Amino acid sequence: MTPAAFRLDGRRLAALARGGGGAAAVRLLGDSEYSRRLLLLRAVLDRAGECGGDSQTAVNRLFGVLSDARRTAPDVTRRILGHPSVGPRLVTTWRALDTSAPATADPLPLAEVAAASALATGLDTSIGLTAVRPGAVLPGLGAARLPDTAPGTALLLRGNRAGSVLETGTGLRVDLPPMTALRAEHADWWPLRSATAEPQACLLIDDVDQAVATGAERPYRLPADELRTWRSMAAAAMRLLRARHAEYAAELDAGLRTLTPVPLAEGARARHSASAAEMFGGVTLSRPAHARDLAETLVHEMQHSKLAAVMHLVDLLAEPGATEPGARYYAPWRDDPRPLYGLLHGTYAFLAVARFWSREAAVVSDPAQRHRAYVRCARWREAASETNEAMLADGSELTDTGRRFVATMGGSLAELCAVPLPRSAVREARRQAEAHRARWTERNGAGGPES
Repeated sequence: MTPAAFRLDGRRLAALARGGGGAAAVRLLGDSEYSRRLLLLRAVLDRAGECGGDSQTAVNRLFGVLSDARRTAPDVTRRILGHPSVGPRLVTTWRALDTSAPATADPLPLAEVAAASALATGLDTSIGLTAVRPGAVLPGLGAARLPDTAPGTALLLRGNRAGSVLETGTGLRVDLPPMTALRAEHADWWPLRSATAEPQACLLIDDVDQAVATGAERPYRLPADELRTWRSMAAAAMRLLRARHAEYAAELDAGLRTLTPVPLAEGARARHSASAAEMFGGVTLSRPAHARDLAETLVHEMQHSKLAAVMHLVDLLAEPGATEPGARYYAPWRDDPRPLYGLLHGTYAFLAVARFWSREAAVVSDPAQRHRAYVRCARWREAASETNEAMLADGSELTDTGRRFVATMGGSLAELCAVPLPRSAVREARRQAEAHRARWTERNGAGGPES
């Protein structure tokens, strides 16, 4: 498994910095993220070699399963390795192989990736796993249900092309579907399901995988009626984007892979969405109220995926790994001080959000909805402009490339801010901004010059 080399030329990086880039750029970033997965696998293998003993033996065997799967069905194996939730599993495996700590006897998260690849390609193999809710999760495929098995229980997956079986040490046995029937649901098997009505669509609902959400935001299996609601809303959101925001729609078609629904936390009123640097193309979100809001969320989160992938290729920050220490910037969309990494991500995302609402305001016919769109455009274009200026004013943490990237963003924001908006919408947006800053100051103090 040899990773390919990738680079972003100045022209493409500038297009991305302007908030776009197009489908070709997103495909390139997706390919580079797959190459990064292969590098993470190599890093896991190297660290296991440093650990030696049982850890090295276990990782070598899992790596062998992945290599066999790739030789058997390279496209299928790539789809598994490229699944959004595989990234966190590789990072967690690498961290678990800590040479300064006692070795763990539990199967590594890499085992779930190898098991999914073996099942999807029909390999004749056996792999040890650890039970989680709802049983055993195989990333990119689904979950075997073991409702009477406690999390942490040792499991053994044995299989071949004809089918697989999952066993516990107490004699509980679950038959899994053969490789040709992994999309079919039955009592003991929950496959990933399409986010649209088309069964062969690339966008999936991943509502079984705990690697993508924890705690109160844990994914839950959608019942049939709620799945229909999600599918209807996703289809409507994509129709809206294709009709009015063709470039964003093309980027989402090229890069978005999974939606993970999560319930709202108890007492929460604001809806939730999130993405992660090691989960390119994956979005965790609570159900939006309207298709237009879902369209906005998808645009917002795709920007985060794009920028994370860019920052894996290009150093925009002088200390790329410093994501939380030294947090001190005011972010108009957060209630806590943010590090430069967070400020850069938020500015990039809200540049696209402001552009989204600018276009929506130009086409919606309902006066109330049009006013709402104008307010949102005004709110987020001014917020992003404010944070963009703050980053350039205190540029010590930006590399030369980072300063050019932020300055290019600033040019796009200046163009957007030059678009006339109704005074009433601008006034309301500024009232919202002032109220947020007052709440932030009350919570965090006046702060320094960046706040």
